[in-house]
Amino acid sequence: MRCPVMNINQRLGLFAILLGILALFTKDPTKASMGRIDPNKLLLETHSTSRFIEPFDLAEKIISGTQYFILVDLRSEKEYEQGTIPFAINLSVKDLMAGALQRNQQIVLFSDDDTKSLNAWLALKSLDYKNVFILKGGYKGWVDNVLFPKIPAEVSQNEKEKYEKIKQVSLYFGGKPLLVSEGKTLEIQSPVTSSVNTQLPKPSVTSPKPAGKAKPKREGC
Repeated sequence: MRCPVMNINQRLGLFAILLGILALFTKDPTKASMGRIDPNKLLLETHSTSRFIEPFDLAEKIISGTQYFILVDLRSEKEYEQGTIPFAINLSVKDLMAGALQRNQQIVLFSDDDTKSLNAWLALKSLDYKNVFILKGGYKGWVDNVLFPKIPAEVSQNEKEKYEKIKQVSLYFGGKPLLVSEGKTLEIQSPVTSSVNTQLPKPSVTSPKPAGKAKPKREGC
């Protein structure tokens, strides 16, 4: 008899339940925070889309600098040094579980894809971290949606401002928007000028950098 295949939400939900059961039996005072976890609430959160942040929304937050958050790159140190998102720090899940970040900080996690980030998100939630979010699509989502977004060759007058802003954000982070038509890339857009008011300010957001880590690159690739 074959075991049923569970999707990521089902697996996270099962993990949440197991954490709740573990919290009932643990006597270790260092795990006291786990005793405050409501497994039913955690199970609901694993199915909520509010735990995700879109790459373009993150880009706007970085540029505006109006909201303080810790951006955590969960990938390997080698991948991190080859290119990351501006102001990201490189931490492992083990670092997070060891208390590298404070519970009152707003945290955005990302990796190669959503799976590793979801596991880290659940680990932090199990330790009673409140404001934890996941970058949807991971670093690949950032590359595809911020650095190299696909811009239709023909857009309506109402969409011009929207796509102009997407271009400006891409160029701001050192990317190159891709002009596409009928699913084919026509050319790589060069910097554009426009009467649309999409000039972007310099970012003022900063994040603490752990000792011994390389300075993150501004470029995304």
